[in-house]
Amino acid sequence: MLSNEIIIIPLHQPLRYPCDYIDQTAKILSQNNSIIFFDYHQPYSWKNLFKDNSFKKLITSFSDILKLKRIIYFQAPSLLPFSRSKTIINFNKKFGFWILSIFLWIFMKKVVVWQFFALITKKIFKNQFFFYDCIDYMNLEDETSKFFNKEKELFKISDLVSFNSDGILKKKLKFNPILAQKSIITVCGCNNKLFDVKKNKISQKKVVFMGVFNFRIDVDLLHYVIVNNKDLRFLFIGPIKKNVPHKFKKILKEKNVRYLGKKMKSKLPFYLNSCHLGIIPYNIKHNFVRYSNPMKAYEYLASGLPVVSTKILVLNKYPKDIIYTTNNKEEFSQAIKRLMNNWNNKKIGTAKDIAEKNSWENKIALIEKFIIKNEKTN
Repeated sequence: MLSNEIIIIPLHQPLRYPCDYIDQTAKILSQNNSIIFFDYHQPYSWKNLFKDNSFKKLITSFSDILKLKRIIYFQAPSLLPFSRSKTIINFNKKFGFWILSIFLWIFMKKVVVWQFFALITKKIFKNQFFFYDCIDYMNLEDETSKFFNKEKELFKISDLVSFNSDGILKKKLKFNPILAQKSIITVCGCNNKLFDVKKNKISQKKVVFMGVFNFRIDVDLLHYVIVNNKDLRFLFIGPIKKNVPHKFKKILKEKNVRYLGKKMKSKLPFYLNSCHLGIIPYNIKHNFVRYSNPMKAYEYLASGLPVVSTKILVLNKYPKDIIYTTNNKEEFSQAIKRLMNNWNNKKIGTAKDIAEKNSWENKIALIEKFIIKNEKTN
């Protein structure tokens, strides 16, 4: 287990959006280490540095680092004005990392840079261990994109790379041969403890889908399943995005569908507690989906629910009576009732074991073990 390390997590988006994987990672790591949430995306405005207590907050951040506080939010100042220029914006972002790195170097602080996105692609000092935690939402649709080139640079400097699934590793390896020379871990993470609650006995059969309703939804499959299972109630939880297929609005009007909107993560176990099966009706024509490792699958399992999903590659390896995968609408529909009707305590135990193996604690323990081993050899 890592202890008394300073771990920098550069932020490319707000915490808890769209998922809480950064929050969960930091929560576990902060039990024995100092976590610096480095707001890489939004440095202090050059003009407003001495307004709104920005300078005071900056000094407080440096003080917190020296005191080794558990959670530290660091927002660096911009050096140059004219922030509308992309060149200046990129320079100011890098300048913030230089400031933080130099400060840590002066005070002889060893650093682990734990990235979820291709933001910082250069090592400044030798005492920085670079770890790239590659989550499944990364851009796989356009392999010639600017992000792809930045990620390629990050692969070069990373001491360790973690992938959410074997599928995404194979896909990335095809375009990045250097990965064959790197230390690699493939592991997923879920908050299985949150969802592991005692189930109530509910007579009416309920099927749940929780997540973001967007372009990923296979609306034709979902509509077929709903209209052909009028005796089942379908519970939808999560925000609806503008890019959701238009036909989805028709689905919401079905009498056996109830849409609950967006709910806090802490409240989700309450709703899953009244359900009998979880579905993942994603359209696998998107690389984003095909090579993913959906956290919700393990959250369903941790709740003691069987899962029916489209053929997302990583889910195909599990027992068919625990997670059934198919792209066929009729098979998908039939599998829902078959898994529910044959569900028992033994299968619930298997489901919970799968979720536990994919817990945040197990994921981070594997990564910590490698980092400690690397520190001893260097």
